[in-house]
Amino acid sequence: MTQNMRDSVFDRFRKIYSAVVTPENAAESLDDDKLRRLIGWQIERGVEGFYCCGSSGEGPLLDERDRRRVVDIVREEAPSAIPVVTNVGALSTRECVSLAQAAQRSGADAVSLFPPIYYHYSPKEIESHYRWVMDAVDIPVVIYNIPQFTGVEFDHASIKRLLEDPRILGVKHTSHNMYSLERMSSAHPEKVFFNGFDEVYLSALVAGASATIGTTVNIQPELFIELRSRFRSRDIEGAQSVQGAINETISDLVEIGVFAGTKAVVGLQLAPMGPVRRPLSRVDVSDPRIARIAGRISKELDLLEHAD
Repeated sequence: MTQNMRDSVFDRFRKIYSAVVTPENAAESLDDDKLRRLIGWQIERGVEGFYCCGSSGEGPLLDERDRRRVVDIVREEAPSAIPVVTNVGALSTRECVSLAQAAQRSGADAVSLFPPIYYHYSPKEIESHYRWVMDAVDIPVVIYNIPQFTGVEFDHASIKRLLEDPRILGVKHTSHNMYSLERMSSAHPEKVFFNGFDEVYLSALVAGASATIGTTVNIQPELFIELRSRFRSRDIEGAQSVQGAINETISDLVEIGVFAGTKAVVGLQLAPMGPVRRPLSRVDVSDPRIARIAGRISKELDLLEHAD
């Protein structure tokens, strides 16, 4: 594959992705029907891509069967033009390889994985872990940088060799370190850098991100689309205003628990999504704070609609 061809293939990943929540039954089993409904509903609202089994989707808490099934369903429901990326991070390289190969068979467009955790792995072991997965599949691989969960923070120096590999699509940068993002994106403009923290989407765009994967894209995708539009038209003040609206929701969710809270808000907007898996703390959809968040989002969307 030539450089120009690869750049063209990578361009289709420069989207706004929902880090899609995983609907579950009361017994902590996957609710297939709710997931199908959720994907269609999010597409109707403008979601451009799906990121499965990440932190928002409780991926590390799902068993391998459920993780595979989530990808199957999302790929079945999302048109081929909508990219599907799935997190295959796990404790062992063997499990990552198994999940990555299953994702490819299901039609996923790329896989993502965080570095190996628990043991204190050397840089050589971390790089080898990624290369084992890259060697096992014929779809692109995304490096997942989420240091607050893994204890490993990637920067340009530490993953330079990996970023030079044409099989690496880019980096999911779930970090507030905008300097590191700018250095990586400047050195590798052909790669796709995915912002991973909703609260700094605008800052990440300035630093070189060309895509975003967000928890609250589940519940307010229109605001992310609007922010990007204003940024591209150089309406920075307007983009800042939209970022502020996004962050009002995030502030309330932090008080509740971001993952459980987002799932509960989806429950009010669409249909109950079930509980988060233990040991994550649960929140009841009847909690008045959930209604307040859903109401604020509705008002923000009304303002956008009338502004148009």
